[in-house]
Amino acid sequence: MKLNNLSLRHIAIGVFMLAILNWAILQFAILPNMTGDQRTQIYPKWMSAPYLYGIVLAFICFGFWFVFVYKGKLATHERKIGVFAMALGLLCGMLIVISIRAVWHI
Repeated sequence: MKLNNLSLRHIAIGVFMLAILNWAILQFAILPNMTGDQRTQIYPKWMSAPYLYGIVLAFICFGFWFVFVYKGKLATHERKIGVFAMALGLLCGMLIVISIRAVWHI
């Protein structure tokens, strides 16, 4: 299968399924076997790098702009697929961190 044959829907479903699998493994296999101190080492109670979250949000906004709005000469299908996958992966990663913090009260 070539990258030209993939659509944004294929990428969205694949990234979402990987995010669900990652969340399930963390939620039900890894985090219950850790002590509270080990969990707070992985997910500190305070924002350890607030600028990093800003950069991630900026890249997510850029990615969605590039895929859905930009129509210039750099907007090839392969680049759109790559940027969309990275932006969606970052978005799912942030949602996983937020959900784990909320469920485990970290």
